[in-house]
Amino acid sequence: MRLRIRVFLAAAALSLALAQAQDKPNTLTDAEKSAGWQLLFNGKTLEGWEALPTSVPTANGDWIVSDGDIVCPGTTPGWLATTAIFSDYRLRLQFRGGEKVNSGVFLRSQRQGQPHITGYELQIWDYQPAGYNTGSLVNTVKAPPTKILADQWNDYDITASGDRYVIVLNGKTLLDTRDSAHLSGLIGFQCQKDNKIEFRDIRVLPQTRSR
Repeated sequence: MRLRIRVFLAAAALSLALAQAQDKPNTLTDAEKSAGWQLLFNGKTLEGWEALPTSVPTANGDWIVSDGDIVCPGTTPGWLATTAIFSDYRLRLQFRGGEKVNSGVFLRSQRQGQPHITGYELQIWDYQPAGYNTGSLVNTVKAPPTKILADQWNDYDITASGDRYVIVLNGKTLLDTRDSAHLSGLIGFQCQKDNKIEFRDIRVLPQTRSR
């Protein structure tokens, strides 16, 4: 019996170690590096990112890095944008928030102006009054009903290639649509007052559009 217990405990410890080894957010595997993936967040600083609008420094989201995550505490509204411009790409990231969290991922937005107008806002909000709920491109196309995993890490897998957008949430394809209003710009995250949200594991694979 003691031998069985020792074997069980050893197997459990090995399983835990393997799980921990596999759970390394904000890093790239060798295969991803070879494929051309780039980390947009190093897990330590906001290098490569800029809190906007800079014209109102007391209202730009108060973004911080905490425990390897980019965090919007929900103190003030604003958005966080990459300093680099992207055109065609595949973007993967994780986000975590409460059941009714209101946030979004900005795609191909411009530094000046409202990012959901100068580009696209990929919704993170299950209760948008006009029906542009999670997975939707706000004011452009609505996704079918879905729910985020509240207070857990959710996976967004986003492809922007020319005028085509493919949106996958937690392994489920929500959108495969086309719109040509915006073809190049910044990647960003929305911070709404009183809506804490976290982001991590943000990686991009730039793509060359076929002619």
